[in-house]
Amino acid sequence: MASLPDLLSHLFDNNHMTRSRFYDPFHVARAAGIRAGHTVVDLLAGHMGHVTFPAAELAGSSGRIYAIDLRPGAIESIRGRCQLGYKGCIEPIHAHMERVGGVPLENGIADTVLLVDALSLLQNRLDVVREAVRLLKSRGVLAVVDWHPYGEATHGPVMALRLTEQEACSLCLVCDLEYEGAFDAGEFHYGFTCRRV
Repeated sequence: MASLPDLLSHLFDNNHMTRSRFYDPFHVARAAGIRAGHTVVDLLAGHMGHVTFPAAELAGSSGRIYAIDLRPGAIESIRGRCQLGYKGCIEPIHAHMERVGGVPLENGIADTVLLVDALSLLQNRLDVVREAVRLLKSRGVLAVVDWHPYGEATHGPVMALRLTEQEACSLCLVCDLEYEGAFDAGEFHYGFTCRRV
């Protein structure tokens, strides 16, 4: 049976989405510093759990991944993928991450919070970042990946909804996060990490 990285590589190749153009979900999970035993919250995990499953692989059986989405269909899709034989530590949760306290998890539970392709899709962006901060442990990492508001990508949200990397970073700094640095997220996305102080 093929490993999850091999399957995702195959998906990239079949969809003509090369790693040079789109981000590699395993690279994002590694850039977020996810390690064995970590607790990770993936806010707006999506129907495929694009970064959820790589995060689970890195966190291992001693870790815990909470896949959060406000769309019931996305939660059911992730739950279905888990039932198809994935033996991980993923718990899909239907929740509203656009308000502080909207995710039914305790304060300071997460070593890492993932905000991947989320800020451009959500309206209450500042509250989304505040909710991420609430969920982070002290010195926990927030990893942000989102679409550049320029370029030739025919996928993703309309350009008018996209934030620049500086705007996304400013949301994090306003919430008292400490900027750590950028990482390669492909041609159409930017990626950076911040740490809770």
